[in-house]
Amino acid sequence: MPRRATRPTLLVPVSAALAGLLLATPAAAAPPDHAPGADNPRTSQTATLLYFHDAHEIGPVLTGGQDRGGVARLATAVGTVRAENPATAVVFGGDLAGGTLFGGLYKGFPMVEAFNTVGIDLANFGQHDFDFGVDNARELVAASDFPWITSNLVDGEGNPFVEGGTWAVQRVGKVRVGFIGLTDAIETTSASDQLHETDAIAAARSAVADMTASEKVDVVVAVTQHPMEENRELARAVPEIDAIFGEEMAEYDSVVEYEGDVPLMASEGNMGSLVRLDITREGADHTVEPSVVEVDQTVAPDPELRAMEERYAAEMEENLSTVLATVETPLLNPDHASRRQETALGNFVADAFRSYHGTQIGWMNGGGIRAEAPGPDFTTRDAYAIAPFDNKVMAVEVSGAGIVQALEQAVAKVDTLGGGFPQVSGMSYAYSPAAPVGSRVSDVRVAGEPIDTGATYSAAVTNYVVGGGDGVTGFADGEVLVPASEAPADAEAIAAHATDLGVIDVATEGRIAVLP
Repeated sequence: MPRRATRPTLLVPVSAALAGLLLATPAAAAPPDHAPGADNPRTSQTATLLYFHDAHEIGPVLTGGQDRGGVARLATAVGTVRAENPATAVVFGGDLAGGTLFGGLYKGFPMVEAFNTVGIDLANFGQHDFDFGVDNARELVAASDFPWITSNLVDGEGNPFVEGGTWAVQRVGKVRVGFIGLTDAIETTSASDQLHETDAIAAARSAVADMTASEKVDVVVAVTQHPMEENRELARAVPEIDAIFGEEMAEYDSVVEYEGDVPLMASEGNMGSLVRLDITREGADHTVEPSVVEVDQTVAPDPELRAMEERYAAEMEENLSTVLATVETPLLNPDHASRRQETALGNFVADAFRSYHGTQIGWMNGGGIRAEAPGPDFTTRDAYAIAPFDNKVMAVEVSGAGIVQALEQAVAKVDTLGGGFPQVSGMSYAYSPAAPVGSRVSDVRVAGEPIDTGATYSAAVTNYVVGGGDGVTGFADGEVLVPASEAPADAEAIAAHATDLGVIDVATEGRIAVLP
């Protein structure tokens, strides 16, 4: 498959001509094949791919002073490009469930409903699509009017997670585009014991070989949930790949880089942009040219999908506005601090778990804390925003040795802000991020006394952690006192604790000491 790639600048803004069209027609699904003619997209020499991912919020988000995203604006932006070139396919890179308050409440189904209206042509999985387990992910696939693929996710028996979906070939204009899909970080989801992530490069090689042996393919596109360096490695290892759509590199910037002549592209987070890839056939060769379409306040929302956004916003406001407590001291998590050090917010959540079950210890993985509560009111919305994954707060009895093991595992990835980092209640510990992994933790105490590795302790901890989430297995052999089937959701425990307190005045108090 010969190719010749054009190389634009690193950050490519939407063209002036396209910007003028962004107030145009709402989105429609890609036109079907029909008899030959000038309007038949199958006759187009240029195929356009539109790529986005990170669709946690159905409506626009206002962060960092920027108003971006929302499915209604997305629909208009997609429809505008399709009006310009009917030979357009829309690719979703993954993550439409979990991760935020909206995702936690609705588990991805409103996003699938919206994407069915927009007209998505292909989807890859992100790890957050498994935040509510394998069954929920399968239900999302079943509700979709578009196909999902994955080249490297297999079930517990080693079968591809999507039957017949390790790759896909779609004709876009006169260009036959072959897609593979890759996902990582499955260990951070509640599906980690039912789903396995195989080696990405080996899976990519296998999928490309099978695809090209089965069908004629002009261009191979990898859709990944990998960061840029892993995509560089993928491009070097699998030279058949012509372009890679990857995970967002920045919340507010779209990024286009190159590995050789392979463009590595990432859109903004929260549907803030679309990456556009124009593929033009020139005889036996083709060119690939990336650009960026902004999905911001300059884009007029599609009326039908705007009504959907407003309906969900009103529903959430009605159900989540109850004031549970007053916040005396803001519960903050600056720069993901709960993934590396003690925070008042982490203390509050861990206290909530311990209070609910009356255990000796409360434990919350810092990566599960997804929002702040600055006050002055603490509402039901705050509780569900802080803990949107619907994990269950179990009570278990575990040995002191198991607790120490869990601590060592939980701080092992602190240098990369691993989500397993523990916020604790009823206990304290010290750790040195400079020490070797496995020997970082010291001075572990429960109720002020040195931990007895031979004794057992009761702990309130989520089913995610008990199940080995983030590689923390120290609770796995504990005796279950309250199983997940009888346990409250994490947000419910938090809401109950806030109500009991009435006034939330929590500070850091030396539960976690960070040593040199």
